[in-house]
Amino acid sequence: MRDLLAALGHPERLLPPVYHIAGTNGKGSTACLIEAVLRAAGYRTALFTSPHLSRYEERFSFDGRPVAPRELAAAVERVREAVADLAAAGKETPTEFEFATGVFLDMVARRRTGAVILEAGLGGRYDATNAVPRPAVSVITNVALDHTDRLGRTVAEIARDKAGIARPGVPLVTGAADPEALAVLEEICSATGAPLLRVAGDGGEEPRRDPRVAARYRVRELGPGGARWDFESVWVSWRDLPLALVGRHQVANAAVALTALLAAGEGAPVVDEEAVRRGLATARWPGRLERLEWHGREIWLDGAHNPAGMAALARALRDLLPGRPVALVFGMLDDKDVEAAAAAIAPLAALAVVTEPDSPRAAPAERGAEALAACGVPVVIERDPVEALRRALAEASPGLPLVAAGSLYLVGALRAWLCQES
Repeated sequence: MRDLLAALGHPERLLPPVYHIAGTNGKGSTACLIEAVLRAAGYRTALFTSPHLSRYEERFSFDGRPVAPRELAAAVERVREAVADLAAAGKETPTEFEFATGVFLDMVARRRTGAVILEAGLGGRYDATNAVPRPAVSVITNVALDHTDRLGRTVAEIARDKAGIARPGVPLVTGAADPEALAVLEEICSATGAPLLRVAGDGGEEPRRDPRVAARYRVRELGPGGARWDFESVWVSWRDLPLALVGRHQVANAAVALTALLAAGEGAPVVDEEAVRRGLATARWPGRLERLEWHGREIWLDGAHNPAGMAALARALRDLLPGRPVALVFGMLDDKDVEAAAAAIAPLAALAVVTEPDSPRAAPAERGAEALAACGVPVVIERDPVEALRRALAEASPGLPLVAAGSLYLVGALRAWLCQES
């Protein structure tokens, strides 16, 4: 990655303040919320996330909008030329994600931008985004088991990899609650010289009494339109904040986002309460517990793709749809813990249609079907995602909400079809 950046003229050295975000779940939502608040405060923003839902341009957002195809094509061509030069020199060529990171940084360096929000792709220590030398703040949203074939088999090992984004003197904000993960983060931040700022939920320690807890949040109200919540920190106390994103877990992400905005180092953008309220109320992040009405049917789309994410989805559905079962469209990637994810969502499913996301890494539908059936869920298989959605709509009673989850590749395909059909 560093060779590629050198070939591009070191765009990573020309960046405005960077908000660098890693974590097992909630990275994209946290990035989206930081961007929305900064834009509400009047700053020009550049946001890099992955994967996309419908169009590749969605990975590169400027001032709240995907990059124009022409600008993206020009940047891709510049990076292709740089890669050709590396190959000619006998140097290693970048991976697809490294290539995309280079494209984004090259575009940002050519723009007048006030802040960059950079979502890590995988882990932290060896992620392409970690080539940025010194962010204004680092974030690890949370730590749970995922990508265990590459990041480690335990929560502690995964936390150690993600903590590789820590930088001397740069605050590191985390919403992690797992004791193993916190122990590793405290160890690495202490050794690195990065101040560790924890965010705690309802019932957490008083932030002013424990220097490790910089902020905490309390949920007031949850509904299909979002949440109302309180935020208390060592800097500010804000009551009855709005949040357009749906689910208790999104309140946790919002608290991490606000802490990162307030903790960012010297020279970073400054946000006030008005901008915070406006940004939180207007933030949109499609495919994350997104509710759609389709011909009188209630459909929820969520990108939960691992056991921890599926557990958060199940808890959110219990909050939003108390006592109501759902019809489930379920499809995951084969490198995930399909069985544990299925067990997390199964108690809510009256029936399930199992499918295969449009990815070469898709888990065979039989694997998901067996996992759900083992939990007592009536299951059918439809390998095509759109046909799976049609089947679920046909088999579920009209009053039964439909939930599609398991992969953003699945959600993206279904969302595109639903929006086109409606």
